[in-house]
Amino acid sequence: MKVSNEIFFAAVEERIEAGERVRITLVGISMRPTLIEGDVLTLEPLSCNPTQGDIVLFRYHGRHILHRIVAIENGVYTMRGDNSVTFESCRREDIVARVAKVEKHNKLKHIAVRWLGHKGRRQLRPWYFAALAILMWAPLNGLGIPLDNYILGLRADHLLHASVFIPCALFLWDIIGTKWLVWLVSVAVGLVTEGGQWLLPYRGYDVNDLVANAIGVTLGFFVILIVRRKKRYK
Repeated sequence: MKVSNEIFFAAVEERIEAGERVRITLVGISMRPTLIEGDVLTLEPLSCNPTQGDIVLFRYHGRHILHRIVAIENGVYTMRGDNSVTFESCRREDIVARVAKVEKHNKLKHIAVRWLGHKGRRQLRPWYFAALAILMWAPLNGLGIPLDNYILGLRADHLLHASVFIPCALFLWDIIGTKWLVWLVSVAVGLVTEGGQWLLPYRGYDVNDLVANAIGVTLGFFVILIVRRKKRYK
């Protein structure tokens, strides 16, 4: 049976006021990547004034929010979720409890959210495109890597091309935003990187590699669309 937020948090406040610790399961994405949906949080009563950096449960315009304290000035606490761009503010009396302990529900998901979320993608983006340029343009032919072998009936070099282009749309999404333009630019990246090999005397241009690049881009692009669609209808 579902319980309304008002009833749920009224019960939480009652137990906190009685000096008890309360365990709750997190819902929402505003504290990613620090906290993700399904994490179990232990809330504790405030034994002293909360400090900057604490994650607290507080009342804000008639609802309860769990965010981090980012500033304290003249008795006003400014809050923001680690994944939010907006701020909230409240007084000390509106802060209900502090997060004392976090039990991660899914450690693999935490890793994925950490590196595939906005902040993680921003950090990894230059490294990804640098690695892509090295793979596509560096003189790797002399390394003796047997890329003309077949795996499940497909050439290893075509599989490699498709694989390295799967994340391309993901790393361009934040920069471009318009979904079909993201796909088009990602395909263009594959065209430029493969076309550049035609100008290099130590690399060889192959239209099949170009097709493999486009297949990898398209695969990654549709995975993103499916994931975003699922989030929208949760």
